[in-house]
Amino acid sequence: MKPFVYGQTFKNNKYYVFDKQGVTVMKSWPEMLAYRKTAKRSWKAIRPKFQFNEYSIPNDINRDRCFRCYENELFGENFKHECRPDPLVSFLDKVPIELLNLIKTINSRQWHLLALFARCGKPAIELFQSTPALAWMLASSWAFKQKPVKNHFRSIRNLLESGKSQIEMLEWLDYPSTKSVIKLLRKVDMKDIDVSFFLNFKQVISDSQKVILIRHLPVIEPSLIRLLWKFKMNFTFHFLIDYQNKTRIQQHRVKLLLSDFFPEKVVKWNHKFTNKDLDLFINHCEDFDADESNHPSASQNRVFPWPPFNLPDGFPEIEYVDTEDELFIESEEMHNCLHSFAERCFNGETQIFRMFYPERSVFSIRETAARGYWELSEIKAVCNESVAKQTICYLETWLNKVNACNDEIKIGLFINS
Repeated sequence: MKPFVYGQTFKNNKYYVFDKQGVTVMKSWPEMLAYRKTAKRSWKAIRPKFQFNEYSIPNDINRDRCFRCYENELFGENFKHECRPDPLVSFLDKVPIELLNLIKTINSRQWHLLALFARCGKPAIELFQSTPALAWMLASSWAFKQKPVKNHFRSIRNLLESGKSQIEMLEWLDYPSTKSVIKLLRKVDMKDIDVSFFLNFKQVISDSQKVILIRHLPVIEPSLIRLLWKFKMNFTFHFLIDYQNKTRIQQHRVKLLLSDFFPEKVVKWNHKFTNKDLDLFINHCEDFDADESNHPSASQNRVFPWPPFNLPDGFPEIEYVDTEDELFIESEEMHNCLHSFAERCFNGETQIFRMFYPERSVFSIRETAARGYWELSEIKAVCNESVAKQTICYLETWLNKVNACNDEIKIGLFINS
C-alpha cells in the first residue's frame, strides 16, 4: 500500500483528511457519518475530532479563497495545484448556516451536536435552543450513562419523539433530574465546557448548600464549578459573583493561594469565605508582584527564560508560553496539569508551546542529558487527548525548520503523543 500523504480535500460531498497514518472521510450534511482507514486497519466508523469557529463559516470571501495557495505561502512551498476553497469551508457549506451559528462558540464536540441535529431533527434543535447543556450531554450520552445504549441516536429519537420532559431526559442520562437542575443547566456558559465539567457539575449540585448558592447566579462559568468541585469550603454568594467577574489570571492565583494555605487533606473548613476574603487574596497577589525582593512564589507572575534556540518565522499558529500566568491560563483552557511545570519552566528545564492549527494543542520541549540536544517530549490536545496525525505532521514541519536555523542545538522528535 502506498504511504498516505498529508493533506485535505472536499469532493463528492465528502471531506477527506489525510495524514501519514491514514485517511479520515466525513460525509457531509445531512448524513454526518465519518470513517477512518489506516495502513494497519480497514475502514471503521468513528467520531472524528472536528472543530470550526466563526471564521470557518462559509461567506462570500472564504468560499472563493484558495486553501492550497495559503499553505504554499505558509510553508514556503510552490506546489502546483488547481485553486479551490478551503475544504472545511466547502464541507460546512452543506450544513444549514443557522445551525453553524448556533454552535460556533462551543469549543468541544461540535461534530456530536451536528450529528444529533441531523439524526433527530427539529426536536433536537429546539432542545438545544431551550437547554444547550442538556442537548450537549445527550449528544455524548455514553459519557454519562452508567450503561451506555447500543443504538445511541435511536434511543434519543425515542426520547424526543415520545414527548419526554427534560427532567425525564436527565433521568435517562443518570443525571440529577429536577426542575432546579434544568434551570441551572440553562445558565451554563457553553464556551469552555467539556465532559469533565458536567461530571464535576454533577458532584457540585449533589450538595444542597452549593445549589442554594449558585441558583441565583446569572451565569455559571466552568471556572467557578471547578473551584466549588475542588475546594470543600464555604463560600458566600457575593464571593462567587466577584470571583466570576475576576480575570482568568486572577482566578488562577486565587485557586493557587487556596491550595497553598488550605490543604486538600483538610476535609472542610468552618470559615465562610466572603468577597472581602477574595479581595484580600487578590491584594496579596498584587503585593507579591510589586515587591521584587520576595522569594518567587506561585502567586507571582514570573517570566520564563526565552528558549536557548532560535525559533523560525512563518509559524504564527505556534506560540511560546513565556509567563507563569499564561501557563496557568493554558492549563485551565486545556484542562490539564500544565501548571505543575511552572518551576521547570522558570528554571529553563522545559519549554511549553501552544498550537492553534491544525487543532488546539500544547507540547513541551525538554533538555536531555546529551549536551546541546533537546527533545519534544509530549503533545496533547484538550483534556490530554491524543492529537490528530495531521497535527503531528505540522509539528514535524516546524521542528525541521527549528533545527535548520540552529547549528549547536538540535531537537529530537516527540516521544509521547
